[in-house]
Amino acid sequence: MSLQIIQENSSANFRKHLIAQTVAAALAVTSFASFSAEEASVEKEDLDDVIVVTAQKRTQNVMKVPVTVDSISAETIKQSGSIMLSDIDKFIPGFEFGDGDVTQAGVTMRGVSSPNISVGGDPSTATFFDGVYMPRAAQNVLFSDMQRVEVLKGPQGTLFGKNAAMGVVNMIPNAPQEEFEGFIKGTAGTDNLQRIEGMVNFGITDNVYVRINALTNTQEGFADNVADSPLNTGEKVWDDGEKDHQAARIAVKWDVSSRTNVQVSYDWDKLDQGPGGAIGLSEYAENPQDPFADTFANDVVNGGESRDMTATTLKVEHEFNDQWSMKLISSFREWETNNRIDEDGTQDITRYLDTDNHEDSDIFYNELQINYNTDSFNYVGGLTYSKENVHQTTFINTTTDTVTRLLSTEFNGQIEAGVREEISGAIGIAPEDIPDSFVDQTMQSLGLPLEHTWNAEQWVSALEVMGEADNIMAYLASLGMVPAGTPMTADFVRATGDVTYDVASIGLGVAEIFGPSYTGQMWSENFINNGEFTSYGIYSDFDFQLTDQWNVFFGVRYSEDDKDFSWEVTETQFAEVRPGVSNVLFPARDELWQSNSWSKTTGRVGTGYQINDDHMVFASVATGYKAGGFDSLASPHSESDGSIIIDPETGDVVDVSFEPEESVNIELGYKGILSDSLRTTFSMFHNILDDQQTSRSSKQPDQAQALPTIVNQDVEIDGFELGMDWQVTETFATGFVTEVRSTDTESDEFYNDSGTLIPAGSSSSDTNTSYTLKADWIPDLGFGTTIIHVDYVFRENARGAIIGEDEWVNDIPHYFDDTELLNARISWISDSDSIEIGLWGKNLMDNRYSGGPGGRTKDILGTGYTSVNRGMEAGVDVKYSF
Repeated sequence: MSLQIIQENSSANFRKHLIAQTVAAALAVTSFASFSAEEASVEKEDLDDVIVVTAQKRTQNVMKVPVTVDSISAETIKQSGSIMLSDIDKFIPGFEFGDGDVTQAGVTMRGVSSPNISVGGDPSTATFFDGVYMPRAAQNVLFSDMQRVEVLKGPQGTLFGKNAAMGVVNMIPNAPQEEFEGFIKGTAGTDNLQRIEGMVNFGITDNVYVRINALTNTQEGFADNVADSPLNTGEKVWDDGEKDHQAARIAVKWDVSSRTNVQVSYDWDKLDQGPGGAIGLSEYAENPQDPFADTFANDVVNGGESRDMTATTLKVEHEFNDQWSMKLISSFREWETNNRIDEDGTQDITRYLDTDNHEDSDIFYNELQINYNTDSFNYVGGLTYSKENVHQTTFINTTTDTVTRLLSTEFNGQIEAGVREEISGAIGIAPEDIPDSFVDQTMQSLGLPLEHTWNAEQWVSALEVMGEADNIMAYLASLGMVPAGTPMTADFVRATGDVTYDVASIGLGVAEIFGPSYTGQMWSENFINNGEFTSYGIYSDFDFQLTDQWNVFFGVRYSEDDKDFSWEVTETQFAEVRPGVSNVLFPARDELWQSNSWSKTTGRVGTGYQINDDHMVFASVATGYKAGGFDSLASPHSESDGSIIIDPETGDVVDVSFEPEESVNIELGYKGILSDSLRTTFSMFHNILDDQQTSRSSKQPDQAQALPTIVNQDVEIDGFELGMDWQVTETFATGFVTEVRSTDTESDEFYNDSGTLIPAGSSSSDTNTSYTLKADWIPDLGFGTTIIHVDYVFRENARGAIIGEDEWVNDIPHYFDDTELLNARISWISDSDSIEIGLWGKNLMDNRYSGGPGGRTKDILGTGYTSVNRGMEAGVDVKYSF
């Protein structure tokens, strides 16, 4: 049967007080354990000194195991009002979870994050839900009836293996049990937050139990989208921060015998909410000087973020005898996602660009685990197999108005080159030696540069400079449309609509020249990716208790990942409207498949020494591995014409897969009880991560606009983590967790989002610090139980160490600020424990910050943007338990 976490410490001052239970779970408890697949039952009296974690597959006292894991309990989740991983990361040093787009969120562990857009790659930190691996787009799920969340930091290559180069996040929902129980909870808050959660657990027979839970969460935005574009045709215009997310789960557990149980569960998750707001910073944006204004303008057509996801999981646990046990997990999860977002931060139809990411994927995950446990020796080993099928279509959507603006830029380049040649011939100076300022003055005297070909005056000037104006008018005269010798004027261009554009298109042989009658039509160029990924693993882990005080452990795992992946870029659908046009952003490419395999043997070795009942020290070395993969937007095709690139040495199609990540982590730590009431955990680590796969917004020389691109870099991280829980009195406790780290990075060369080549180089961040302070107090009011909780979060900004960041980001307001958040909750629980009422507030200092910059259109359209956080929130919740 599943073990419940027991939040009591070996110190008597920690036992049997509600405040002690709250504090013990509210802060990260640095520990490591190994457990049996059975999670064998232990009598309550034997657990008085145990905080149970199941992170490493054997039940142990959290303060007496010799490596690192953090556990966040259901009580902490409740007191902090948490419903997602991004709500609890403040309690865990070294752990962050993105709170932006749900379908493209990701884990950052000890400063290392992973690309979250390409289906061809994997995260550096593995996420599990109820023992099942969660792929990239499925990681961000709602906490409905969650028992606890465990976070393991550092490589977990032995027991978890798959993509655990930097750590593991393990979400553990409550399992069905024999007793009848249930609750319903409602929450209301700022920006019309409405949240309803419920759970019921009951027995069908003496040995079959059912647990059903559901959660719905909606909230209005915090900034109004005031876009009023001709592109909007009646569909909903989303405000920034709008939320609409529901989840439900039903689990049935059958105790077949005293040694065998079977559980089947079904999870349902539905998301349909606003996309992340692109808060424009350019002169064309709604509030270019104030990204924190109450209004912004995004004219994305049919924007939004959605996900439909279901999963069915089978778990079988069996004890052969008192030493041997096994567990079988088999799960099938499938999901469809859509995320269409504004990429220009304006409602200027001539600067429009959005990206629309569709994914339709599934994974079949299986693990068979065998355990052997005695007083002096513990073993866990097993096999894993997963099969993942992925499909992603990335739509790059723009307008005919924007395409015409881009074409105007090309004309300007040709005209400028011609002007330089003319000046060179006239004054005898090489074209490249002519000052740019002189060329600019000459262009201005000619009524140029051309900003947009649909500007009639500029269009006439451009045609005259190119020597085409007279040719066009002579052609029209030959057709009898105008008298011979009629000059081209702006009034003539406006009066004749598309005529001059159509003639120029034919004469210049450029099908993409078309007139203003096509305004407001969509132009889309679509990337299509398919993939088939197969993963295998076999592992064994051994733990020897050499003496009462000293144990050693070691483990090894072999992992293999086979990936088949394809790329295709379709012709723009506008070719159906105007035959002959072709892609202007990316050349069309026929479907092309590529295959690769990666394998790695990883492991760990460590030891722990129990100085006495209250103090221990430990040391470990662990290695981790994350499979290589494919960049969904970077294929083995030429960017200029879409042809297949052949390796001249081998004659094969060039291999564009990126290298796997490999990590090594050395860790030293201490855990102890000081002065009978102060629990302390401390660890120092040195992590080496080779070939980290990081995503950069990159504009290649022959690429029309910037796109996310995988760049490899090597990282070394040194740091320490400290956690302290102090039970000051029976009714007051406080705690502190902190992480301090420094990072050295060496990056391969790459082009940034402005097309500037950033050479291979290195950077070192200053010491980066984050910490959380918290306090809990239970005042005696004479009726019921009142709990007052306060936490303060500080995170030092380390963005200044990012290699290749474009200069324009230096002007983003509050982008380089340190993060400071103050949160609080006051709750009252009736004497019968059936009613609980809570008042809460988040970000009580109303601090506002800018998120990651959006520079995909900065170079080509001059339209950079950012994201911003929600300000102060407050609300009330009421819970009735039965």
